[in-house]
Amino acid sequence: MRSKIYNAPCERESVRLLRFAAATAALSALAVLAPATASALPAEKKPSPSVVDVHDSELTDKQIRDFWTPERVKEALRNPAKAPATRAARSRTATSPSPSPDLAASAPARGFAADAARSGANTAAGLSVSQEVPAGAGNNIVGKLIYVSPTGELTHCSAASIVSANKNTIWTAGHCVHEGDGSGEAGWSKYVMYYPGYSRGADPVGEWTAARLHAPTAWTQDGDAYEADIAAVVLNPRLDGNLEDVVGYAFGYLFTENRTDYAGAAVMGYPAEGYQRSDLDGERLMYCAGDTTDAFPLNPFDDRIKLDCDMGRGVSGGAFVWGPQNDPRIVGAASHVALDDAGQRVSDDLFSSEHGSYAAALINTVNNEG
Repeated sequence: MRSKIYNAPCERESVRLLRFAAATAALSALAVLAPATASALPAEKKPSPSVVDVHDSELTDKQIRDFWTPERVKEALRNPAKAPATRAARSRTATSPSPSPDLAASAPARGFAADAARSGANTAAGLSVSQEVPAGAGNNIVGKLIYVSPTGELTHCSAASIVSANKNTIWTAGHCVHEGDGSGEAGWSKYVMYYPGYSRGADPVGEWTAARLHAPTAWTQDGDAYEADIAAVVLNPRLDGNLEDVVGYAFGYLFTENRTDYAGAAVMGYPAEGYQRSDLDGERLMYCAGDTTDAFPLNPFDDRIKLDCDMGRGVSGGAFVWGPQNDPRIVGAASHVALDDAGQRVSDDLFSSEHGSYAAALINTVNNEG
């Protein structure tokens, strides 16, 4: 058995301890909560520009919107992203630089009430069979990302609002923005547009177009899914405000090396298929809940994060979230699943790249852009 990129999760080692009140924390985090006072982003060490690739969209907001006719949107929504066949780990021939191994970044969530009710917080613990997230205004913190791949496919991933200095940033998987094959500028996704709160064809707060795409060079050049299948998309502001202001929420984040175990975490996204499931259609926001673990504890060089979850293609980029109900934070993003040599999924394991120094370098780059 081997782990392959497939449009859903990733693994590695650990150093951990911290707890959360389970998926409903992510759910309650998603459910209607009163706005809280925003906390200042911590000053972080600015990474070397070469650690993160940044691609400015060559298309205007209008050009992106004009491209997405109803017919094209439907085609993209029918076609969940397929991650390219690529190396799961950095090879000895990797050409990309590494960030400082002790680089870390964290910030609290915004928009979640400090006195959020905790009733029933543990009732959803251990849900490896995905269920639909209950309706609520807070669901707008997660959404669909549609785009045209470098090969011309109209396709989609999942993404989520993340706290940032510009208040216009979403977090997703690296393979949703770049092929991860060393193809440089030619490998970036095009016509990228985001639908926060998408559900059954409805987009309650409208669409947002991409201004810039960011991914670690360890992904864009070397296809490293152990540490770098992660991405941040900075969106164009709209006349009615920034994404965070309109949606009212943004997940915080906790990016630190050698940590894989998060008790009571959840992963959310839009699966169009799943492990031993035939009822997933990519139209509903779904979630799994449980404790994340080190995907391969016997390998100190593999700190991918694993969560038992049956969601498959379509959940790529879906946020792994952990923390109390008033401060849910992104700690991972759905990357790939385990396949056998025939390309068949062999378990309900869902993997995220380790969200350590590469994730920290990525969000720091976004925050340092001003």
